[in-house]
Amino acid sequence: MHGGRMLFANIHRYDLKDLPHWMEKQVYLNMGALLLGAAALGIDACPMEGVDVKALDEEFGLREKGFTALAVVSLGYRKDSDFNAKLPKSRFSEETVITQL
Repeated sequence: MHGGRMLFANIHRYDLKDLPHWMEKQVYLNMGALLLGAAALGIDACPMEGVDVKALDEEFGLREKGFTALAVVSLGYRKDSDFNAKLPKSRFSEETVITQL
């Protein structure tokens, strides 16, 4: 498994020279799996970008460990008294969002 992962990483590192961009895509794929898993377990989750990743790197000592923050996913349970959960939501219709080919 490790050799297979390194094969793909090295293609992006040495041949395509887009390793940081490719790694970001891998993180987002895994975030999607995390969000689906949380939903399946009844756990509320919210992915977030635009966070201060430098502050996260410093707070958790990520750079010293060879990592850097990219995004955040908050996980938890809403309060039963969460007034917003019961409010009507503004969503596009399925017809607007989904295109059948």
